[in-house]
Amino acid sequence: MADLDVPDAEPDVDPDHTVDNRGRGCANGIVRVQRALEDLPPGAVLEIRSTDRRAKTEYPELAAETPHELLAVVEERPLVRKRYTTYLEIHE
Repeated sequence: MADLDVPDAEPDVDPDHTVDNRGRGCANGIVRVQRALEDLPPGAVLEIRSTDRRAKTEYPELAAETPHELLAVVEERPLVRKRYTTYLEIHE
């Protein structure tokens, strides 16, 4: 969704759980994310690491369709491949 306001600054939080989806497509990794969302208590922060450029749209859309709050999607450009780190705060 182009109209989503996606923060891009790393939030000042310590994640409670990390899902490392680097090297996986968002479609494959979303199952791992959904499991983590179900297992975490309200107020917890989920960090999602990805190398799939669709992370910039897929995870904000997921947050928009659920009660969870998108804190940020941070894009990094190391030497070879872009990395995306998404932060979601869990809500009921």
